[in-house]
Amino acid sequence: MVFYEFLYSYTRREIVEEAEENVSKARKNKRNEFADFVSDLNSQLGPECGLEGNISMLIVAVNESELTVLAGCSLENVSLKKCKDFVSKKIADSDKAIENVSFKSQKEICPYEVNELYRKANRQDLIPWQCRNFTDELLIDYFHGANNFNVKEKCISKKMTYKQAVKKAEELMADDTLIEELKRIYSNDNSRKYCGNPVHYKIIVGDYQAAESISELLISALWSNNRVLGTRIEKLTSIGERAYRNEDELDKIFQVAQGNAVSIDMSGDDGMHGVYASAYEQVTEQLNSFVKEYGLYTLCFFIENTSNPGFSNAMISKAVENISIIELKEGAGDYDKSFRFFQKLAKEHDSVVMEEDFYSVLSKKKLYTVAEVYKAFNTWYGRSLKERIYKAYKACDVVKVDKKGPESEPYKELKEMIGLSEIKNVVDQIIDSGKARKLRSKMGLDTYSNSMHMIFTGNPGSAKTSVARLLAQILKKEGVLESGNYVEVGRADLIARYVGWTAKTVCEKFREANGGILFIDEAYSLVDGSNSFGDEAINTIVQEMENHREDVIVIFAGYPEKMKEFLDKNEGLRSRIAFHLDFPDYKADEMWQILKLMAEKRGFKLSEDVEPKSMEIFKEACAHEEFGNGRFVRNLLEQAEMRQSQRLFRENKGKKISKEKIMQLKAEDFETVVGNQFKEKKQGIGFAV
Repeated sequence: MVFYEFLYSYTRREIVEEAEENVSKARKNKRNEFADFVSDLNSQLGPECGLEGNISMLIVAVNESELTVLAGCSLENVSLKKCKDFVSKKIADSDKAIENVSFKSQKEICPYEVNELYRKANRQDLIPWQCRNFTDELLIDYFHGANNFNVKEKCISKKMTYKQAVKKAEELMADDTLIEELKRIYSNDNSRKYCGNPVHYKIIVGDYQAAESISELLISALWSNNRVLGTRIEKLTSIGERAYRNEDELDKIFQVAQGNAVSIDMSGDDGMHGVYASAYEQVTEQLNSFVKEYGLYTLCFFIENTSNPGFSNAMISKAVENISIIELKEGAGDYDKSFRFFQKLAKEHDSVVMEEDFYSVLSKKKLYTVAEVYKAFNTWYGRSLKERIYKAYKACDVVKVDKKGPESEPYKELKEMIGLSEIKNVVDQIIDSGKARKLRSKMGLDTYSNSMHMIFTGNPGSAKTSVARLLAQILKKEGVLESGNYVEVGRADLIARYVGWTAKTVCEKFREANGGILFIDEAYSLVDGSNSFGDEAINTIVQEMENHREDVIVIFAGYPEKMKEFLDKNEGLRSRIAFHLDFPDYKADEMWQILKLMAEKRGFKLSEDVEPKSMEIFKEACAHEEFGNGRFVRNLLEQAEMRQSQRLFRENKGKKISKEKIMQLKAEDFETVVGNQFKEKKQGIGFAV
């Protein structure tokens, strides 16, 4: 549905009344008369009030010559012109005293604005009792209450020619993938009739502002070619792992956005940490159910932030089962392009920048990504507010914090991880090897660069992903890798549906990971026998590993046995692997250490009886196949939190609960039936009796 604010002019025959002695009383009566007049009109309007239920409308403001009408239009069934004509006729026919009704202007608006206009009209007594549930019946009441996600809305409402769209893309330092998509959108091979969404978009960026720029350009281009009915984007951000609890609100957002777009920031919330991404399983399942149900008419932008991919891999691997997704990436440019973009951002903020301003926040290099320019500009502009605009703050003292913690010390974070002693030793070798290789290269002693590609084997939850992410940061900090980019992919991200597309997709992933690490999860799934494109992917990966041996490290990850079979069948890959890291399952005592660390980070204290109880649980868990390792510990702690809540309210029965009690977890909170959660027990060695 597309929402509009229509403005109509009109004249109204005056009813002769006795002269009022008091002028203020006369004005008050006039206002009351207008309110009664509009309320009477609105009693004939409301949800689905005409055009076979395809238009909903209310008058939300009035003066002596103009009426403001709020309208929700199902443009997939009726034209905008028919909606405007219907409103004109409805107003003219509703009161014999109304004459010369004429349409003046229109403005596309968002559901939030609809709610605001409705509330204002209600305060002015313009809404009759029959229409008191107007916004509820339009399903746009999803702003009320606390959600486990944030929603922002924006209408772009800007038509563009192909040349204008390309010029805008070039100003944004667009990647070739965006330019190619603009060509497809404006192609004469396409129908100019709205029929639904043939494709959706995955946008890979290093900064959310870059994603917003790309999605807003796309929605304008699509609207200019009748590929969408409206220009509204519902932006879902800070999606928490309990967002599935807001099923009704999410359902309404996707449903009402038909003909428009929904943008999904897949980074998750601030509490999400790599190895525990499985916590978002229910969220991805639910979001994908809405994508499947409404995707034909609700356009989806899937936003992946390269610095925090979040639940991207799980989301996209499910989504491609039901819809077609085109992958777009933020671009990069040389100094001239980047400085022009920097100047453009400054102009939008009524500021002027010089070359020294640019270099004050960015170091000199050949290429800059869009994300780097956005982040640099935000830093410069924040600084210039004090130095150039609000000069009284230029010399004042501000709060300073010594930044300490794992964010700035990835190596320290790796060393503090529980267990993984052999892994840490091999990582030290990798770091030393990379530093030595770089040193030899600088001295001109070695013109041939050895491969640094790797294999990570281990069961789920054994910290493969976490170590890979930290390794990218560590090698960047040590100067072994230039960018430290970390790109995580699976089968769904590499295998295309059409001949020739897979090789192109693989090459794009290598380009995205330039200067960093390309992490291929469950690599053996590329050749699962379901189609021939897997061989195309493997061959292209081998070729790109050779082409990018100096600027991309590829890490293949998965189950030990399956990875062995995978390498046995692909000798070309095996010969290019320099390091093999085997991630063992955690032992019971290590899981106890992880539990203590997790509890401490969440502000909990464990009573003395928790250790023997949890050790009993961990030993039982370790006796089963694929018990989840770190994920199992996390799930156990979350279950303990829920049981503690039940216990506290049961024990205190309305009494005040102290902070000490809230912070303490007891053994009775750690109750779980381990055997029901896993596969069969591990097989021991011996003879059957």
